[in-house]
Amino acid sequence: MKLTAEMIPVIRQCKGMNQIEFADYVGIPQARLSDIETKKIPISDYYSSRLFLAIGKLKIDDKELNDIKELVKNQNI
Repeated sequence: MKLTAEMIPVIRQCKGMNQIEFADYVGIPQARLSDIETKKIPISDYYSSRLFLAIGKLKIDDKELNDIKELVKNQNI
């Protein structure tokens, strides 16, 4: 599955994390996470791997990711 910028805030909000907490958890600067979420920069392979590691540690499974993807897709109609 490919992460989209729109999915990231939903993922962190589902886990009750603000942007600063999630960025720290992922191991990237908060400003960079903000840039990704606002589509100022694309999700590079480096950031994608960091995000997927964090998602795994948060125990978000493929079904949850698919549900988040569908939720985001339906909100963008």
